Amino acid sequence: MVLLLWVSVVAVCEEETCATCQTSTSGTLTGKLDVAYVSKHIWRGLALNPDPALQPSLTISHPSGVSFNWWGSLDTTDVKGQNGNFTEIDYTLNYAWSVGKLGMNAGIIDYTFPNTPAATTAEAYVSTCFGGLLSPTVGINYDFAEGDGIWASLGIGYTCSVPWKKTVTSLGVTGRVGYATSGWNKFNFGVDESGFTDFLVGASMPLPVSSMWTITPSLNYSTVIDSALREAVTKPDNFWAGVTFSVAF
Repeated sequence: MVLLLWVSVVAVCEEETCATCQTSTSGTLTGKLDVAYVSKHIWRGLALNPDPALQPSLTISHPSGVSFNWWGSLDTTDVKGQNGNFTEIDYTLNYAWSVGKLGMNAGIIDYTFPNTPAATTAEAYVSTCFGGLLSPTVGINYDFAEGDGIWASLGIGYTCSVPWKKTVTSLGVTGRVGYATSGWNKFNFGVDESGFTDFLVGASMPLPVSSMWTITPSLNYSTVIDSALREAVTKPDNFWAGVTFSVAF
């Protein structure tokens, strides 16, 4: 599930709130279309789809810091009997601003699950990016609907420059750990206790094709931490890869 603004912190918009460390400086409305193909659909340690999925995302941003994101996950195999159908569509309204050197994000996410029996739910979130060498980011997501609980996260990221054709691009390596209250874990894992949910590590490298187009391959690993939560899922450890085609306009 995509929380629109974590890409710069978790490298693979695992779907998480992709909290950015800066706001737009453009004086006009801007947009970004991403189309990702992932070998698995993993969210906060949960394998929502163990097979490949196509995940388009559209973000419209206003120079005031307000942005809207539409994100979906379309099954590409019949492992769940939904080949060619969307099994999740999320809507995120985000506001980004800065306080001194801190990058701030807050917003609301509506999670819907068409073609599945899963209940629609929603979260309100806030995150702070401290910048610096590892860009530590703290996020709190409160499920005020079905989950009735909090999922909190701490993320870090490191970026280094690498040569790309006649230019230079960047390789990003990121990590994130999550902790949730009993209500959140009961709704998502079926375990009525608080605990550390998952640890995620990922690497990605955006490869510019033109001034507008970028291709970003990524490699990721996720593991469920708490022993009771691990016992509640079929596969608590997951490697997956992805490639994202992006165009800015």
